[in-house]
Amino acid sequence: MTASVEIDYTNWDWLPRAASEFQAYLVRLLAEQTIKPHDVSARAKSIASFQRKAAKPYEDPVGEITDTVAVRVITFSITDRDRIAEIIKDRFVVKPGEDRNPGLEKSERRRGYDCWHIVITGEKQPESGWLIERGDLSRYFNTFGGLEVQLRTVAAHAWAEFEHARRYKGRSYDAVTEQDRETIDQLFGAASDARRALDETFVAIDRILAHPTSSAPQPELDEEVNLDEGRAESENAPPGPDGVSDAEVADLLHRQFPGDKEASESGMRFACELLSAVGYTSVQALEDDLLSIDSDQVRSLMDYEVPVTRVRRLDDDLLSLHGEKYIRLTADLGNVRSRAKQLEWRFDRLRGKTGYSRYSLEGSDCPPELLSKLLPGAAAVRAVVVAVSRVAGPGAAVMPDIVSLRDDLPKWTRAKAVDLEDGEVLYVATNLNRQASERIISDLLSSNSEVDLRVIKDGRALLSPSIA
Repeated sequence: MTASVEIDYTNWDWLPRAASEFQAYLVRLLAEQTIKPHDVSARAKSIASFQRKAAKPYEDPVGEITDTVAVRVITFSITDRDRIAEIIKDRFVVKPGEDRNPGLEKSERRRGYDCWHIVITGEKQPESGWLIERGDLSRYFNTFGGLEVQLRTVAAHAWAEFEHARRYKGRSYDAVTEQDRETIDQLFGAASDARRALDETFVAIDRILAHPTSSAPQPELDEEVNLDEGRAESENAPPGPDGVSDAEVADLLHRQFPGDKEASESGMRFACELLSAVGYTSVQALEDDLLSIDSDQVRSLMDYEVPVTRVRRLDDDLLSLHGEKYIRLTADLGNVRSRAKQLEWRFDRLRGKTGYSRYSLEGSDCPPELLSKLLPGAAAVRAVVVAVSRVAGPGAAVMPDIVSLRDDLPKWTRAKAVDLEDGEVLYVATNLNRQASERIISDLLSSNSEVDLRVIKDGRALLSPSIA
């Protein structure tokens, strides 16, 4: 260390707080991406440790030593390790030449270390709002030359911890003969091969979990089928340019996800962008779709570790419902540059694991525009009501608290007016879950046997209440 360099050791009064702040930042960042590491731990180098390192020929130790604060992330698999590396590099400015795996630089005799070291110098977008203004982490980035992030798997961590204790800093290793050291090196190499095999096995398990064998294919997104063309979806708020308004969507999300955080204005704009990209032109069509999936199961599979907004819940439910097509349609939306990859990672948690209910109609009395269409439960109920009314008359479709000739259904049913060909109108409940939809369909068909209509779910016709 150059003798003229003076180091302000009062910085160490706040360095531990900077480490804690970055640890919390990273935990939140990974949680929002639905990545669960085994461990995230940060530390500030002690003054004594810094002085030992600064004794090497540095012209500016404060600016050149890049691990005064460091964080280590231990993941369960290489898959998650590599994903976190992408998130770090997308979010932060990486110091040139400081994105490396030192293990790849070791000789064959010393092979085995497998840990990525990424040194960052600040956020790419300082206006993100995540850094505490004038906080200790912001102060660190302005004072020191970098912050080191280490990424390794649990298998690599086990190898590294044992090697660090027995060889890297092991006095016994230095005390034995060269022949014994060579034997130990060979054994560490063998342990490295076993570690690599373990990591590869964990990746294989991850791949199966992300792409499970499914007994039923994911339903493809159909163009919206409008059973009541020309009727406004809401009397309280006019539709926006894409057919839905912020107010309508906010009201639906409040009803659908009452326990989650209300979205900001920008969040609501993003929600409407998502709906427009997917092709929703009415809130009713969206609500029908959301009722066809098990949202609680989606939430459980996503395993959120931080509170999420209603828009995030909507995003995940639509991802579960529409799958790969949703990723293609919405990948470029929002202000996250890596949204496409993040959606793919999130879909790995959902693919082939979530329940959904889609129905198709067959028979000579099926409205031609609905043949071969996949419908959510509430829309299938309205389609059956229309078909029954065409054959047996509107009165044959009336059911207490479900279908009425007048606008007198209870408010909780959120009744929707359905126009019939003869100019009459039926009011049909829309607040229907899967079980209720199937029971109503079965009751309507079993009580109107003259109607040649079959509603198919998973290759099976819903013919009677007992099936529901």
